[in-house]
Amino acid sequence: MPTPNPMTVDRLVNILIRSQTPKIVVEGEDDVVIYRELVRQIGILNVVLHAAGGREKLLRVYERRSEFAHVPVAFIADRDMWVFTGVPAAYAGIIWTQGYSIENDLYADADLERLLDERDIVEHGDIVDSLSTWFAFVVEETLAGNTPRLDFHCARIVPPGQTELDADFCRDCGFRVPAADLVQQINAAYQRLLRGKLLFQLLVRFLSKPAHGFPRASLNHYALYNLALRLPGARPLLDRLMAAVRQNIAEQRTVSGRPLPNATV
Repeated sequence: MPTPNPMTVDRLVNILIRSQTPKIVVEGEDDVVIYRELVRQIGILNVVLHAAGGREKLLRVYERRSEFAHVPVAFIADRDMWVFTGVPAAYAGIIWTQGYSIENDLYADADLERLLDERDIVEHGDIVDSLSTWFAFVVEETLAGNTPRLDFHCARIVPPGQTELDADFCRDCGFRVPAADLVQQINAAYQRLLRGKLLFQLLVRFLSKPAHGFPRASLNHYALYNLALRLPGARPLLDRLMAAVRQNIAEQRTVSGRPLPNATV
């Protein structure tokens, strides 16, 4: 069923043009779930979050920022494949995640793997090895100008009860063995470079085991997002993003020379 009133580039630009208070534009609704809680916890007041409806739409809105220059707007986006190649200079004004996505930054900050049972650590590592191999293939295909599908669930790539890539899945997606050095690069920094949604999906697989005591019926990657946001401890990657938002909005206020009503950042 189509989403009612889907966000378009023109619609979001018009919203920003009519705005009188600072805005934060993120990619999608999943991102809003994470950033809304961060904004609440860090105490950034009177800043409204908007989901652009995807990365490409966010980039198109950013390219039209001169149309709403009167209002401070901070853009936050996932690096995605640019984590391997670098961000183009044209988008240097966007606040980028440190890792592949906001899920990666959240996962790394929360140190969620401390929740694993010691008996699961080796199996978890073996599956991460396999996922790193598959993802290296996806990276190579993407950098070669192809458009491989990457939104597979972890269970499709490495089914429960296995630690190796599923043979049928590999055949269906045209998998070939990628360069060993790229596999090693991803595997060595998997919390930053391996697609974050896969990391959360894999952790759900292990934490769903009865020994962990989590309510299995309600445990999914969204529940783990909320858990990660509430675990005590330092959050250097997420704090970095929020600090960049504060600075970005403050700098835009200075340039415009127009103080905005009810805007405390």
